[in-house]
Amino acid sequence: MALKVDIYTRSIEASDRINDYVTKKVSKLDRFLPDIEETRVDLAFNKSARNAADRHVAQITLHGKGYTLRAEEGADDLFTAIDASLEKIQ
Repeated sequence: MALKVDIYTRSIEASDRINDYVTKKVSKLDRFLPDIEETRVDLAFNKSARNAADRHVAQITLHGKGYTLRAEEGADDLFTAIDASLEKIQ
């Protein structure tokens, strides 16, 4: 069964490249937790962040039977923030 990934953005436009990257990476979490019911990825750009290295933020939330896992990471690049938050979840 393919894992459905909901992607939400704030202050940025999600291109097809970003959508494909997130879907490809996050759908691999099904290996670790086969009973995931809902997957949500929030991507944001904070222009007023104190540190320039924390401007792109990726937050991943997984809901399953009896658990909720959430990881959030900031980085200077959106893809780096996505990878860092995935690493936390794993």
